[in-house]
Amino acid sequence: MKKLNPSIAVIFVISISIILLNSYTLFHINDYRVHFFFLFFAASSLVIIIGQFFKKLQTIGSIISAFIIILILCGLKAFFTWGGDWKTQIILYKNIDNPAKTINYQLRGDRFAFGYKKRVVGIYYLAPFMEWTTDIDTLHLDKTKWTKLNLNLNEMKLK
Repeated sequence: MKKLNPSIAVIFVISISIILLNSYTLFHINDYRVHFFFLFFAASSLVIIIGQFFKKLQTIGSIISAFIIILILCGLKAFFTWGGDWKTQIILYKNIDNPAKTINYQLRGDRFAFGYKKRVVGIYYLAPFMEWTTDIDTLHLDKTKWTKLNLNLNEMKLK
């Protein structure tokens, strides 16, 4: 029996941790491609771990076949469950002490519905594709810590 490569276990732990954080906390992956990337690696590394434990997936051909099946299943899951990306229309405020913190007005166009969902959130950017979001009430905002910007980004390209 081949021993399990420890890097597969590390890939599984990291990718499943990011997927669970995205699902159950205020951590948010703001790009569907990155979300799909982590979902694919979590699922495929789990299948490889289970397959090698039960002495299946011993050949490169079987592993590639499993990857293709997982890729198709993850693609179908993403197509039917992804609601759309939140896009920043206006950066309302920027934090004076930490420029990585902003308060944004965002819209999301749902794929199978008409219209847009709206939200005002505080965002702390962790990486270009990862952020920590919190709901914010701008009526009770401490104006000494925030600079008003009203910077129109229009990421949805609305007229």
